[in-house]
Amino acid sequence: MLHGPILPSYLAFTIPMALSMMLQLLFNAADIIVVGRFAGAAALAAVGSTTALVSLMINFLSGLASGVNIIVAQDYARGDYTDVTDIVHTAVSLGALAGCLFALIGVPAALPVLRLMNSPEDVIYLSASYLRIYFLCMPAVALYNFGAAILRSIGDTKRPMYYLLLSGVINVLLNLYMVIVLGMGVTGVAIATAVSNYISAGLVLLALLKEDSCLKLSVRQLRLRTDVIRQIVINGLPTAIQGSLYAVSNVLIQSSVNSFGSVYMAGNAASQSLEGFQFAFLVTNLNTTLTFMSQHYGAGMYLRAKKVFVTVVVAGMMIATLIGLLFMLFRVQLLSIYNSDPEVISVGIRRMSIVVMFGFIEILMDSLSSAIRASGHTLEPTVISLLTACLFRILWLQTVFRAFRVYEIIILVWPVSWILTIIPYLFLYRRATRNFPNADTVRV
Repeated sequence: MLHGPILPSYLAFTIPMALSMMLQLLFNAADIIVVGRFAGAAALAAVGSTTALVSLMINFLSGLASGVNIIVAQDYARGDYTDVTDIVHTAVSLGALAGCLFALIGVPAALPVLRLMNSPEDVIYLSASYLRIYFLCMPAVALYNFGAAILRSIGDTKRPMYYLLLSGVINVLLNLYMVIVLGMGVTGVAIATAVSNYISAGLVLLALLKEDSCLKLSVRQLRLRTDVIRQIVINGLPTAIQGSLYAVSNVLIQSSVNSFGSVYMAGNAASQSLEGFQFAFLVTNLNTTLTFMSQHYGAGMYLRAKKVFVTVVVAGMMIATLIGLLFMLFRVQLLSIYNSDPEVISVGIRRMSIVVMFGFIEILMDSLSSAIRASGHTLEPTVISLLTACLFRILWLQTVFRAFRVYEIIILVWPVSWILTIIPYLFLYRRATRNFPNADTVRV
């Protein structure tokens, strides 16, 4: 990361991680495709309507894991390998504890939360069944995200990708078996997803146990060091809160979509699942920026860090635009994979035409956020996101959508909120980096 041409390093780091996230999304996408094709539009709506809630949990855990990414990357770049070992053992312990807490709280809360989201009676109990089982696999989701963050912080993005590839294939096979052969419907795909998540988590932990570096995990050394937890929380909690705020607003958006009925829910779910694969790249670009910038700042390479930022933004925006164009070109064929109902496909196209073509804007927003956090300013981006992403979206739903009850008005809230967030981010990035030296303090 710290030497040689930037673009090849960016691509070598980003592509495997993007593929990893896309494979992780296959867990939920496979669920939606299988139930949509073999269990009907109601089952598709039931599983799809849980996406916002699932994202809320995953966003919080992955945000917290970003704190692990930052401090491991910085200590590793400085050569503080003893501190890295302490971080590894505390991070794994913290991930297990956080996942268990999510499971304990989420299982009994599933049905009441879905009622608050205005889920229709014809799908709410199917949705609750799926969500309860998903909550039971939260310890695995947490451990995978924390373990993968440890590996990725030193540039190892390939192994997490391989582990997700294996567990993703198992997930698809289990989905088909449980829905088509056993006729278990929504419950079957939920069980398949849980099994797959535990497999991916187990593989990441096994990799850390077999490490012969400062990343090596030892069961006997697992502990919760308060000083390390404090560092993780300081660096990761703002990102976790920011991701959760986005997800909370998305839960409210999903509630508005639910008011149009199960056909809109199904079409929205299909399009949202496809968009997830573009979003995987967006999140990957965010994590790439965070890791690269953290290592460069930790090594005192401030001038090169500026070049890194320009590279990841330009390359990221170009790739996001290409993905959006491909999705729109094959929109009917892609949506037909989920469900063949023309009405469902029509709703999906209406959403895709707005969201995927503006993905390049989110690239700039996320890159600015990561660069600011890597510089040590982790609270300010969270406050900005609270105002522009969360509160603005709520205000939009309560005013603009109430005045014009059109489906497209709901979907427009995303690109509008991204643009509003970028404006203060630009000023904050300039302020965060203005005192940095105009030259590297180490030899490249």
